Formats: sequence, structure tokens, C-alpha cells
Amino acid sequence: MKKKSYVALAVAASIGFSFTGGASAESLSDLQKRQQQIQSEKSGIEQNINEKEKAISNLQQQQDSVNAEIRKLDGAITDSESKIRAKQQEIADTRAEIERLRAEIEELKIRIAERTEVLEDRARSIQQSGGSASYMEVLLGAESFSDFVSRATAVTTLVNADKEILQEQERDKKQLEASEQKVKEKLASLEDMLKDLQEMKAKLEKQRAAKNNVMKGLVADEHEAHEQKLSLEEEQSLLSSQEASIQAAIKAEQTRIAEQKRLAEAAAKKKAEQEAAAAKAAASKAAAVSSSPAPSAPAEKAAPAAQPKQEARSTAAPADTGGMFMRPAQGTFTSGFGQRSLGDHKGVDIANSESVPIVAAADGVVSRSYYSDSYGNAIFISHSINGQVYTTVYGHMSERVVQGGSVSKGQVIGYMGNTGRSYGQHLHFEIHKGPWTLGKENAVDPAQYIDL
Repeated sequence: MKKKSYVALAVAASIGFSFTGGASAESLSDLQKRQQQIQSEKSGIEQNINEKEKAISNLQQQQDSVNAEIRKLDGAITDSESKIRAKQQEIADTRAEIERLRAEIEELKIRIAERTEVLEDRARSIQQSGGSASYMEVLLGAESFSDFVSRATAVTTLVNADKEILQEQERDKKQLEASEQKVKEKLASLEDMLKDLQEMKAKLEKQRAAKNNVMKGLVADEHEAHEQKLSLEEEQSLLSSQEASIQAAIKAEQTRIAEQKRLAEAAAKKKAEQEAAAAKAAASKAAAVSSSPAPSAPAEKAAPAAQPKQEARSTAAPADTGGMFMRPAQGTFTSGFGQRSLGDHKGVDIANSESVPIVAAADGVVSRSYYSDSYGNAIFISHSINGQVYTTVYGHMSERVVQGGSVSKGQVIGYMGNTGRSYGQHLHFEIHKGPWTLGKENAVDPAQYIDL
């Protein structure tokens, strides 16, 4: 559909009339046929615009739906991040607990080692003294009953002490085993937490990737829809200006025909009056001759009335200033045509610290004067120069002083500014050899035509 629209633009722009309203058609019928052709083109474009508006409306509804999904996704991401932070805190607490258990285990190992050494010394002593027989010798060696009781109490104390040491040793060993098992369980739990954390991170990354893809497609679709609508509206605007030019030419042609008819009727009436007067004079003279013997000279034949000369209308172009296009603004050349860090630059930039006037680079008709998200305050002017259609674009202006109609070379159309996608006060200026298109295939380097 876009290709058909651009072809229609090229056909309409090359129908054969200038953008200042003059017509090169040879007859009123030819002009009317061309008007019908443009009206047909406009009808088709209006239908395309309506279809595009419906498509944009449908796209906006889809965007609303996607935005709702994105909001849910944002909520899920926020929840995931909250859980991740909680897991990280649990992991930190678990690691602290593990360090504390490890310290307790080290203390248990030291106590066990000390008691083991005491038990080993006691065992060696018992073995050297003959084992449990030494306790009997201690008891039998009592000199009295009270001495026996004292000796028995001492032996019992030693035996109980050995037993308590053995029990404590057993408890510490079990505690060590339990602590070691607890540490292992904590480590296993930590590993599970880390695994869950990694899975959450992977899920979060997928969610973010999906969100980015949705947003990327959403932005691309919205940009394309608006650009296509802009192209159709610009095409419609250009055809409307051309239709207005043809209507003016038709009116002028009708006025000329009416004037010719009036002059022809006046001439015919004057001629008839002259012929009647001549006939009356001839009749009077003939009557006089019949009553007079003297012959009269033959009457002179009346000369036909002169036709008024029609003055041809002037179609000369306005005075040139030395080239096809003039520099549109005063200032410093800051960026050229072609590739740069921000992408493919389809024009040139002229900057100035003051908001200087922007002028039309050549005679033409304003095909579009509007605010664009990218161009900011922008004006499109169509030109017909030596049979070739050109389009000039003036972007980022602070103010537009023309909204439509014909403009002359050097006429002020606005003032330099910093609107739209602009980074500093400047004029973005484009020249297209042919109509402006969405892909800007017709863009040419303005440096070929103006002195920068």
C-alpha cells in the first residue's frame, strides 16, 4: 500500500501544473480531467488513511493489552526480587550458624582430646599397678575399720570419676556427631537455597528478556504505524494543494473564456452596429443620388471591427538568487549527511546560539506544517524546479509562522529551536529529489545545492 501511495504522489506531483497555481493545460476540459484524476487519487488516499486509523486503533488496543501484561510481569519481577533478597538473607544467616557450629565442634574436639589423654594416663597407671587388684590391696591394707571406710570411699570416688569421664566422653562424642550432622543438613539446605536462587535468577532473566522483546516490538509497531499515517496525510496534503492549484487554474480559465466571449459578443455587436450604420448611410446616399443628377462616388465599405488582443499570462519563475536552493538559516554547520554515531543522518544540521529566522530554500507550496515527535515543529515544502519535483524539510523549529499555501524563496517560515528529538538549538534541513517517503529513499546531500 505504501508503494502505491508513493507512486500516486509522484504521479500527482508531475501532472503538469506549477505549485504556484498556474496551469499548463491547453483547455478547460483538460484541466477538469486532471482535477477528476486528483480527486480520484484523494479518494483512494482517504480510504487508505481510514484503514490506517482503524489499524492504529486496533494496535492501540493491543498495546493496552500488552501493557496490562507488562504490569503483571513487573509485579512478578518485583515479587521474585523480594524472594531473592529473602533467600540471600537466609543464606547469610545459615552461613553464620554454620560458622558457630564449626567453632563448637572445634571446642568439643579439644575437650575430647583432653579427656582422652587423661583416660589414657589412667589406663596406663592401672595397667602398671596391676589393674583392679591394686584397689583390693588398698582396701586390705586398712589398719582399722575407719581406715577401711576411708580407703573404700577413695576407691569409689576414683571409680566414679573414671565412669563420669567415660560418660562425658560418650556424650561429647554423640554431641559431636549430632553437630556434624546438623552442619551437613545446614550445608545441604544451603545448597538447595542456592539452587532455588539460581532458578529464580534464571526465571527473572527470562521474564526481563520477554519484557524487553515485547517493548521492542511495541515501540517498533507504534513507530511504523505513525510513520505510515504521516506519509498518507502528507500525500493527502500535497494532493489537496495540487487540487487547489487546479481549481484556481480552472477558475482563471473560466474567467478568460467568459471574457473572450464578452469581448467577442461586444465586437460582434459593434460590427453589426457598424454594418447597420453603413447600410443606412448607403440607403440615404442612394436616395440622394436618385433625386440628384450628379453621380455620387461609390460608398466606402466599412472596415471590420478590430478584435482586442489577448495578453498572455506570465508563467515566469521568481528571480533566482544564484542557485536552485538557498541556505535556509544563518549559523554553524555542525553535522553532515550520512552515517554518524546516532544513525543514518538524512540531512544537515545548522546551529546558532540565537533563534534566527528559517527561510524557504526555494519557491514552493507548504505541503505540511505540524508538530512531530521526531522532527518537533516541522515544515515540508514541495517544489517544482525545471520539471523536477523536490521536497525540503525544516525540523526542530521553535515556531512555525506558515501553516500552508505558497511561499517564496527567502520567505521566513519559522525560527530556529530545539523541539522534538533534538539535542541543542539547531535546524535539521533535508532535501529530497522527489516526494518525501517513509524510508527517505529520495534524500540527497543538501551540500550539493547550498553553501555550508
